Amino acid sequence: MKRRLLWVAAAIPVVYYVGMVIWYAYDFPYMDDYPVVVDFLNRLPAAETVSAKTALLLEQNNFHRLVLAKLIAWLNMALTGSVDFRVMQYVGLLALLGTSWLLYRSAESSASIDKPDHYRVTTEAGASALQLPVFFLLFQFQGWNVAFWSIVAASNVTAPALALLAIYLANRRREGWAIGVAFIALFTNGNGILVLPILLLGWLFQHRWRWAMGTLLITIPALLYYFRGYQNPSGLLITQLISVEHIRHLLALDTAFLGAIAYHPAVAWLPILLGSITIIWALYLLRIRYDRLNPTLFWLLVFLHLTGLMLAVNRIQNDTSIVFASRYRNITALHMAATYLSVLDVLIRRDLRWRGIHLTNWFAGVVLAGTIGLWAISNVTYLSKIERFRELKQTDNLLWQRYGQIRACAPQYEPASRLSDLASQGVFRPRPISPASLKSRPVTVSPATTPGDSLVYGIDIRRRDEGFLVVSGWAKVAGRKANFNDTFVGVKTATGWQYYTTLFHQRLDKEDSANDKDTGFTAIIPAAQPTDSLAIFVRSGNYAAMVDL
Repeated sequence: MKRRLLWVAAAIPVVYYVGMVIWYAYDFPYMDDYPVVVDFLNRLPAAETVSAKTALLLEQNNFHRLVLAKLIAWLNMALTGSVDFRVMQYVGLLALLGTSWLLYRSAESSASIDKPDHYRVTTEAGASALQLPVFFLLFQFQGWNVAFWSIVAASNVTAPALALLAIYLANRRREGWAIGVAFIALFTNGNGILVLPILLLGWLFQHRWRWAMGTLLITIPALLYYFRGYQNPSGLLITQLISVEHIRHLLALDTAFLGAIAYHPAVAWLPILLGSITIIWALYLLRIRYDRLNPTLFWLLVFLHLTGLMLAVNRIQNDTSIVFASRYRNITALHMAATYLSVLDVLIRRDLRWRGIHLTNWFAGVVLAGTIGLWAISNVTYLSKIERFRELKQTDNLLWQRYGQIRACAPQYEPASRLSDLASQGVFRPRPISPASLKSRPVTVSPATTPGDSLVYGIDIRRRDEGFLVVSGWAKVAGRKANFNDTFVGVKTATGWQYYTTLFHQRLDKEDSANDKDTGFTAIIPAAQPTDSLAIFVRSGNYAAMVDL
């Protein structure tokens, strides 16, 4: 019975996460999906030689070479005749499931310790209660963007998954397979370049000179090949990082990223504190030569710490808040899960007690309570963002199919025309969408503006379409940063104003998209005319403003 309860408890976060990804996944590109996947598939037919195709695959995208994401899209197209952007999301989901399984296996070394069963990290029956926090850390939606943004799912999640797999294989005497996986990881995301060097370090620490030399002979040409023609988008020189000011800021960025899972604006210092503690813990693991006790966990932690440092270097010009972006949170969650398992392992090995109480049980219980709370709060908090992310894709699909506009991508990538090119070849076959399927709902709203606040806005579309009035544009409270505003469009009728809900979409086409990307709205109003009197009302946190059109 206890074993069944443990499996049920472990299944709760996993099943919920899988169900949410399947339910909210939507087949439409977003932002960097255009210059990476859409552009690649458009240019592929003209690449007739192997050399030309290889050049397209290896082409740099921002800081990365996202070869795996392109290969997934190419294989998807080859097998089905068209690309489905959900496939990359599902690949990311499988990578996360694989990561959780490998973490479970990586703790097996503790199971061989001569301790009672209830102190073991794993049992013969499967996941023990001590490992439950790992599931609640990995399968929660602080990293919601990782699950639903196609190239991010195919790259940001698979990079650490392949890193863990390579390290796991290396320490299971599957050296050739480990090197092969590490080479694939090189072309997933920027931090994939760390995996081959980490394998090399691992074998040097183990005095396995033959494999170390072989890995070195592969790593050097692989990295030279990777960085051939590479351009640093930040333009940052190494010499710019050696000042005291930059080093201090670099450490702040690094520690803030490592502890970002505990971020809240009210305690902005907490992630830095938590991240600093994990660095101190990693140094302690190095001191006790934890690489000899559990090399898989140890070198995974090294990979994750170096990932944080890489991100800090790339974001050195930014404030610490930049590291809290959703698309990075899977690394933070994995880092905390691996750190937890290593602490648990050390406690088990040392059999520490306080007043007769085993610290292992106390520590695991506290962490379990905290991670369940974090899981619940995160899933509730970010549900609206998950819903709106699908909504913005649906809205972009509608605007593109009917009006030739795409707004959730920077205009320099020409997203609408490039996606139309892909569709004209039959390579992209989105589900037909009509205004009726996304029509606005009438709501009761009593607009009350904040004294001194005014509304700034722009209207791009105001036309009748299939019996609906479509009003699309952007709006925000002047001087306030928009972050998923609640926007309503009112229509003046004979009996007064009737307000309607609007669809959310981003405005990455705006000149000030960094601050105003979340200002987009589209209303699809039944029984209204373009000549009707309209009003826009925006609520943004504690602020509100409106305007009559």
